Amino acid sequence: MSVVVGNSDFRPLQNNPTAKITGVHESLLQECEKDIIWYRENFFGKPHDNYLALESTKGPLAISVILDGGVYKALVRSIEGSERLTVEASAVYQSTHRKLFKMGPKVDHLMSAFSSGIPARSLSLVKNPGLANELLSMEERQVIRSYKFGVAYCTASQTTEAEMMSNRHETVSQGYKNFLQFLGETIELRGWKGYRAGLDVSGTNQTGTHAVYTKWQGYEIMFHVATMLPYNEKDKQQLERKRHLGNDIVVIVYQDSDEPFQLSTMSSHQNHILAFVRPEGDGYRFVCAVKQGVPTFIPDIPDPPIFGKDAVSRDYFLHTLVNGERASYKSASFAPKISRTRSVLLCDVASKHLK
Repeated sequence: MSVVVGNSDFRPLQNNPTAKITGVHESLLQECEKDIIWYRENFFGKPHDNYLALESTKGPLAISVILDGGVYKALVRSIEGSERLTVEASAVYQSTHRKLFKMGPKVDHLMSAFSSGIPARSLSLVKNPGLANELLSMEERQVIRSYKFGVAYCTASQTTEAEMMSNRHETVSQGYKNFLQFLGETIELRGWKGYRAGLDVSGTNQTGTHAVYTKWQGYEIMFHVATMLPYNEKDKQQLERKRHLGNDIVVIVYQDSDEPFQLSTMSSHQNHILAFVRPEGDGYRFVCAVKQGVPTFIPDIPDPPIFGKDAVSRDYFLHTLVNGERASYKSASFAPKISRTRSVLLCDVASKHLK
């Protein structure tokens, strides 16, 4: 099983000989979920200070600070994300006067002890007790609970995107059908009440009659299965199918053979993770190709890159796809959009309390 890079922006990930197929572990938690847990454990419901800035050299800011024993802890929220910082109280400068009257350190001394990059002069202390709930709610709004992944099918002689988009569900192999069952359950779209990922559930069958869906580890995943989407005999490019899979960050390509796939034929700017799967023995051989600019992510792919059909292997595969999509958010294609969203959320909170 192989892929041909050619002039493509994709590159296959290297296998790791020491990696193992494992179930879900802590890396499945999103960074914002970790921030929420840290804030709940260390700040929420306890006396602490919250500082806001509507405008600064770092953009809008929301910083929570607490003295826990002999350690200051801070959660610094900016448009780039959140940082969890700690510093020994003894390392924070306090004048004799402030020590004598137990006033605590000045905010600029405290912030500089955490990081020299925090623009302390732009911060304002906000004592509204409702702010803690608002900050927690802001973080929770950024947790992504639903994902949509594309699934394409390649027969033995196919090596391009256009060829695999032309396949009909009536002619697919049993191995491919088994793989779809491995991914999730086949659901009827008419009247579907769960996450629909842009699919038509009105009953007019504009996006087919069925799809594959799973609820996994508290997340909803809808699979845009190309062969289940409508086939148009008059459209060689199958644009309706490409409209859905072309807007998916992650696309799974099931191959019936080890014919090398031409990565350069993948034309969508949205696709950033391509997961190639081929049946081998009692499991599947796996190649993951990522677009340039996507940072590394875990879990690593073992060597040989083979996973089984058991529950642990399924967890490993879905974990890889979810973390691959999240890593893509940090690429140049998506990072500015995410920063703009955080900026709007932070500005909403700051403007409310800094009138």
